Amino acid sequence: METTTTTDTPGQTPFTLRVWASFGLLLLVACLVATFMITLRDAIEGDGAGGMFIVAGFWALAAGAVAGVAALIVPRRGLVIAQYCLAIAGPFLAVMD
Repeated sequence: METTTTTDTPGQTPFTLRVWASFGLLLLVACLVATFMITLRDAIEGDGAGGMFIVAGFWALAAGAVAGVAALIVPRRGLVIAQYCLAIAGPFLAVMD
């Protein structure tokens, strides 16, 4: 009879996830500033009207903020990952316009 041993690797603690979520909120603020700068550059150099990708970028940042606050309240790894992905998606979508 063979015996197998498994090692239980503990996941991240709720405190650690909350710290990452709080850093994610700081990232969201930086990405919000970057999205504003991209939008203003597009307004000055472009046609003067914001397109749908700029709107989508701001909505992505808003959804990232909601995910970040939710990750602070109920620390889940998926919420923190979603927060970071949505934060990066904001300026990326605004650049595409």
